[in-house]
Amino acid sequence: MEALAAIGRHRFKPKYKMTKYGCKHCGDVCQVYKIVSPSDLKKAIRVVQDNIADGIVIESDFWPQQNLKISHEPFSGIQVNGPYDDFLIYYFECPECKQLFQLSAETYHGSGGLWKPIDRDSL
Repeated sequence: MEALAAIGRHRFKPKYKMTKYGCKHCGDVCQVYKIVSPSDLKKAIRVVQDNIADGIVIESDFWPQQNLKISHEPFSGIQVNGPYDDFLIYYFECPECKQLFQLSAETYHGSGGLWKPIDRDSL
């Protein structure tokens, strides 16, 4: 099953495929997807929800130690059509290799966001 290029059952074109991250299980979601519009954010949320349902990723309790933790509802409580907090940031991981992923978006001013694989050691 394709994942983020097709994260779950919802498809969109990735901006960059990241080949150095992940494993066979999560390799299809190891890419950067730029969120530049409300419809991009809705698509990303649907795709991540589908990948959670399909077992490709799980919501992670990871939070970078140097960052102030943002208190927000669990990703499972996010509605595709909103309303959204002013800033969304969620971490996910592959249940097999523990590859970490971040979904972030600034919704108040609409400056966009990203889905991307990240290296735990770089944070």
